[in-house]
Amino acid sequence: MASPTSASVKEQFPLIPFTDFSSVTPETKLSDLNLNWRERDLPEKERTKHVHRLHPYLGKFIPQLVEIFLRKYQPKMVVDPFSGSGTTLVEASALGIGSFGCDISEFNCLLARVKTDEYDLDLLEREILDILGKTTGVSQAKLLEKRGLYNASDYLTRWFASEALCELLLYRDLIPEYRYQDVLKIILSRSARSARLTTHFDLDFPKAPKTEPYQCYKHSRICQPTRDAKQFLTRYSHDTIKRIREFSAVRTGAEVDVVCADSRHIEFPECDLVLTSPPYVGLIDYHE
Repeated sequence: MASPTSASVKEQFPLIPFTDFSSVTPETKLSDLNLNWRERDLPEKERTKHVHRLHPYLGKFIPQLVEIFLRKYQPKMVVDPFSGSGTTLVEASALGIGSFGCDISEFNCLLARVKTDEYDLDLLEREILDILGKTTGVSQAKLLEKRGLYNASDYLTRWFASEALCELLLYRDLIPEYRYQDVLKIILSRSARSARLTTHFDLDFPKAPKTEPYQCYKHSRICQPTRDAKQFLTRYSHDTIKRIREFSAVRTGAEVDVVCADSRHIEFPECDLVLTSPPYVGLIDYHE
């Protein structure tokens, strides 16, 4: 016989978590929806669809939750005062809703703009592949010649193997030659994150560089520290092209405005809805 507690839980939350997001209308009662998703209900692939996975981001808003609120309230303009990586702005664009986002982090604003901008897709692909070819096509001897130029920063030489550092800085030096520089900066940042001398299971909070082989809890074997960045530049270049093309097929011409500022001290536009995921103070050390 079911306990009163379990019966109460069943009454509050239907057995099947809600995943038919496109069916939400202004008449939908949010209290009737079971939003207690498990991994099998809302797998990571869906939570990180198209541009939502252009770059890893801690404390990321679940886009399907944003979609539910936008479909329910159907605003003409939505404001996110802590816009982070731009999840609210991306979902608003897909639904034809104007959006305004503010964040104090310049990188967050860069990422949000890259996700929501409109592109000449063929030119974007040519530029991404061109800079990739120039970087990965450089011989080992040429990289060794450049090594002396790239040894100025103690921080960089501590966290990157010399070959990886040379490849990343060469890529950085080539960025000004292209139109879509912000996209290339995101690819570079994502690649640098993966190419650091850290363990595979500690990419989010590395404490110290790892220069020797180690027991990897992620892969259940002995892994070697990363020595080059080419593999990541290549992987993320192709992934970025794919993701931006996917989002371009669903984005609309709705206005998207991203401002880098302290949300306590700016004037927000008039809006019908404020939708945000506030900073996780105490859980994420943003200053680090």
